[in-house]
Amino acid sequence: MIAPTAESGEDLLTAAEVASLLRMTSGWVYAETRAKRIPHLRLGRYVRYRRSAIEQWMGEIETGRALAPMVSLGARRAESARRPGARV
Repeated sequence: MIAPTAESGEDLLTAAEVASLLRMTSGWVYAETRAKRIPHLRLGRYVRYRRSAIEQWMGEIETGRALAPMVSLGARRAESARRPGARV
């Protein structure tokens, strides 16, 4: 059973619990976490997921309002450099 956190009354989930909720593998959850495509909290060396944030994220995906994956500035510059006449 998942216990709510003391102060907020909100659930903090492990990667295994998120995987179960999404019916995915925990490896997939960790990969999405590393790619910063899933909302998470880093607590030292541990990663936790707020249930409400995961549910909101799933809702945004369903309605098509999910944010695009983060692209680093270096990737943007490399992309614009490939376009003729683009300023870097």
